[in-house]
Amino acid sequence: MNTLYRAAGASGARSKTPRGLVLGLLAFLSLLASASLGDDGKIPDGDVAAWVHKRVEAWQPTADERRFDQIGWVKDVREALRLAREHDRPVFLFTHDGRMGIGRC
Repeated sequence: MNTLYRAAGASGARSKTPRGLVLGLLAFLSLLASASLGDDGKIPDGDVAAWVHKRVEAWQPTADERRFDQIGWVKDVREALRLAREHDRPVFLFTHDGRMGIGRC
């Protein structure tokens, strides 16, 4: 029988709960929670575009969340050095070897 093992310190105790039961219970509880949190009414066909537009607007980043966009990005070091001299600012050189999508530098 496939069982779900749980670390219990040095004692090495194991849980005898079948993994399928645990996963099924989690799936059921997540469906139950999503059903109770969902909208009660359906959106009329004519209002879908306005509803989508409203949702998109609500998800847009705030000005504080967009501060990252205020960084002066350039494509090469020569341009960065020119702008640094022009504005009397330092240059931060970021190099990366790998994949940005995994979140590790």
